[in-house]
Amino acid sequence: MRIDHAQLRALAAVIREGSFERAAQALNVTASAVSQRIKALEDRVGHLLVRRSIPTEATSEGQILVQLAEQTALLEHDALHRMGIADEDLPRASIPIAVNHDSLETWFPEAALTFAQSTGTTLDLHTEDQDHTAALLRQGAVLGAVTTLSEPVQGCQIHALGSIRYAATCTPEFHARHFAKGVNAQSLAQAPVLVFNRKDDLQARYARRLAGAGQPLDAPTWWIPSTRAFVQANLGGLGWTMNPLPLVRRHLESGRLVYVKQRAWEDVPLYWQHWKGEVTTMALLTRAILAASSALVRKRR
Repeated sequence: MRIDHAQLRALAAVIREGSFERAAQALNVTASAVSQRIKALEDRVGHLLVRRSIPTEATSEGQILVQLAEQTALLEHDALHRMGIADEDLPRASIPIAVNHDSLETWFPEAALTFAQSTGTTLDLHTEDQDHTAALLRQGAVLGAVTTLSEPVQGCQIHALGSIRYAATCTPEFHARHFAKGVNAQSLAQAPVLVFNRKDDLQARYARRLAGAGQPLDAPTWWIPSTRAFVQANLGGLGWTMNPLPLVRRHLESGRLVYVKQRAWEDVPLYWQHWKGEVTTMALLTRAILAASSALVRKRR
């Protein structure tokens, strides 16, 4: 069986863009043409590939072919450039990767800038909690991910990046009001806490470590899905939380924030996992990520 590349590109575009209409705009064809290509591909492979939801989602079989489409496009782009025969008709390449929110707010922009200096390829960034970025890699939605997963995803190569330190912080006034008698199960159950989203369990893990393994973090919770707003809420005394140390170091040094408790931090190891294909642009991206992330190890010491 042979698969038509135009059909593969249509499938990848529908999943990447989230709808048939936006995929059509990206491919410069009609929505009807995109729909026909997807239907022809589904008929050819004998599987439903796209769930017509909002946004569109790939089925498990569709995920496999989306990954194939992304890999094929990257290989084609790389090969033609290495041969010196790439022309203006060749679509610009973009590598879909998943990056956790805090890396995106700290060290990752430096990696992106370094990568941009060496290639015309862009990055299609997907943000997710560091414990969940690997799921996007498994699904075929991305070709690389910054993740806490230390075991390589099937078909991927893994690189250790070091650890990013998260500090449990609050304002001095908040500490005096809620933790003057100690940081324990009772005070943690009553002190308001800031949590990024329902996937963020850093605060719960830290609280369990202090209060006991069997103690849930059943405290008044502010849900704030923005890294910068998270820090501002912490500085405003809204609650205590775990922040990436690079984002709050100067506030700790100035005294605007204090540690919830002495040595109140947790080191979270990060890894870069990417598709194993021998592609120059992926090698350049990996080199940029390893260089930028080296600051994680230096700052931890």
